[in-house]
Amino acid sequence: MFEVSFKVQHDCPYTRFTMKHPDVRMIEWCNNKIHVMEVDCPDIETFTRIEPDLSELLLWKGGKVLKKNFLSGNLQMIVKTCRCSKIKPNVSEIVEKNSCLLIPPETFYGGWEEYRVVGFRESDYKNLFQDLDQIGQVRISQKRVVPEKSIRDTFVLSLNSVFSQLTDKQVSSLINALEAGYYQIPKKVTTEQIAVKHKVPRTTYEEHLRKAESKILQAIAPYVRLYSSYVPRAYESTQKISAE
Repeated sequence: MFEVSFKVQHDCPYTRFTMKHPDVRMIEWCNNKIHVMEVDCPDIETFTRIEPDLSELLLWKGGKVLKKNFLSGNLQMIVKTCRCSKIKPNVSEIVEKNSCLLIPPETFYGGWEEYRVVGFRESDYKNLFQDLDQIGQVRISQKRVVPEKSIRDTFVLSLNSVFSQLTDKQVSSLINALEAGYYQIPKKVTTEQIAVKHKVPRTTYEEHLRKAESKILQAIAPYVRLYSSYVPRAYESTQKISAE
């Protein structure tokens, strides 16, 4: 099994846009129905300059902008209705045709499309790049062998996806517990002692802490389940041996 990162340069609306605006980077996540598009701009002046072309690109996509935010040089848009299939030739379709798994996001910068994929056979790798060579210039950035059991490790866990639901008080409670040694084994401190130190009622502090723990566990639950499917269950094996 392998993981490979590569760039492709072929004629499509995205590459034409980034060729015209080489100082702008576009990043997209897509599930074939909803697009999340981020546009990195050096400054607000750049955004003002590219806005007509960006509007034209969105018009081509034919989708409705559900949400738009601009913060610290980053424009984020959530767009309904995907039109990736209208790009011919389509890199995503070539990846799927050759039995490879596309790992989002896709990046568009300086007239290039950047992708990361996981493949399972060397023949798939060769066929993939033979097909890509037919549509334009291709550059391989990196290739590495992936251990069979670690495909799950190729998925990036976003900090925002884990912590964005926590309030400031819940984050502070969690940090205070970590720094005080509450999660060490054995515990170095009790919630009562932490609450006294920070001059808050114990019950209030514990409520903030438990809510923080609950939100984090719920956020990472899918990843825990994914990981647990290949972790050796040593305890279960020991129990079976002992029973005999």
